[in-house]
Amino acid sequence: DCDAPLASALPRSSFSSSSELSSSHGPGFSRLNRRDGAGGWTPLVSNKYQWLQIDLGERMEVTAVATQGGYGSSDWVTSYLLMFSDGGRNWKQYRREESIWGFPGNTNADSVVHYRLQPPFEARFLRFLPLAWNPRGRIGMRIEVYGCAY
Repeated sequence: DCDAPLASALPRSSFSSSSELSSSHGPGFSRLNRRDGAGGWTPLVSNKYQWLQIDLGERMEVTAVATQGGYGSSDWVTSYLLMFSDGGRNWKQYRREESIWGFPGNTNADSVVHYRLQPPFEARFLRFLPLAWNPRGRIGMRIEVYGCAY
């Protein structure tokens, strides 16, 4: 059974991002279902050049991901790309049947959208890259990654 939550127990220092709107919108506040800080990660500018990264600490098998918007906000991501890496330098994009594929994201701030990865992959680092978001808000993300030791 390889579907344990991998991100929620990680220290805040395991999360990083391209930018943050404020210190309370930093990547360390991006754990699923958490309400601390401003209630999620939001970058300084909402555009397609932003990313949220997790360092799992070691190479793990990743079998699913889940996303939420920023708690109690109008900030959520409607589509995103998922990248993964062993060393944090060379990134591969998660593809489905060899097509570049944007994951379906959220339609509100608090519902969780869970996506099982077929096939799963092994990686230490994951990056979520927002492609589209609520036009009346900003990028806002809370995330979880599921899997097990590789």
